[in-house]
Amino acid sequence: MERCDPLMSDNIRLSGTTVNADAQRRPCSMTDIRARVERALDQPSTEWIKPDTGLSAAERYLVTLKDGSGVFVKAATDDETERWLRTEYLALRHAPERFTPQVVAWLDEHGKHPVLVVEDLGRAHWPAGHEGVDWRDGDIDRVLAAVAALSAVRAPDAFEPTPRRPAYWPTLLGKGSDRAAFLDLGLCSVGWLTRAAAVLTDAEASLDDSGDSLVHGDLRSDNICVADDRVIFVDWSHASRGSAEHDLALLLPTLHLEGGPAPYDVLPKAGGWAAAGAALLARRVLDEPGTPDWLVSVFVRLIAIDLAWAASCLGLPQPDGIDWRSI
Repeated sequence: MERCDPLMSDNIRLSGTTVNADAQRRPCSMTDIRARVERALDQPSTEWIKPDTGLSAAERYLVTLKDGSGVFVKAATDDETERWLRTEYLALRHAPERFTPQVVAWLDEHGKHPVLVVEDLGRAHWPAGHEGVDWRDGDIDRVLAAVAALSAVRAPDAFEPTPRRPAYWPTLLGKGSDRAAFLDLGLCSVGWLTRAAAVLTDAEASLDDSGDSLVHGDLRSDNICVADDRVIFVDWSHASRGSAEHDLALLLPTLHLEGGPAPYDVLPKAGGWAAAGAALLARRVLDEPGTPDWLVSVFVRLIAIDLAWAASCLGLPQPDGIDWRSI
């Protein structure tokens, strides 16, 4: 297993909710962020654009500098985004450079939330966009090879272990409203679910997500770009130390949705991952009523893919409900 470099600073330990000695953080305005970035880069900027990306409360900007070059700026705005940003910076320091954007500056002044400045990857090919997903010939194979190489990287001890997932199948398979709501998705019949119940529950419970590998934690097409022969992963906010299969197992269903191989063809002995993935997404559909309809549709299609994958891995008949391509 490839090793990361050892930590260079004790100021980046990630345990707990507080990551350094500063008890209070002052909110950062864009003016303050701009001044800090220009000071660190020793030149003024000419344009700051907020890209339509990212789901957290962190501030994000595409910045054009006076010399014509560009950078991407991400600034923490509260304790949670600070913790995530420190995790991301730690990952960018220790993941192989071929898989990460280049760090231009790390601004970590006393009493202020940190700011991360990385290279602008605007000229790279981003498969996910507002007009759909565009994987070019060979891109998916490149991504799968890059994920396999990343899984061989040993994470430093400074990374937190990947959080253990709760068991969701027991509540979905109970006699209450959750079971009925799951069946209402139309992905399987009562008979299929009854037959598969114990197998899915046991598979989810047996999943072992522990390990020493560097885990990105949020691999999907909008966090991946391809620059020449490099596959670059962005948004390392949830990086951790865990199973070498974690990133691949979570990526495969969405990749299949976008034209990639069936998960079973890549990971045929991953019944635990498939069962756990289906249950997690089902809980999100049932528990998050404010989710946009388009995203619910994506989740349901992914649940169908996960169930078919689980059935193939675990020796179950294929689910007898709606095919994901028809949803």
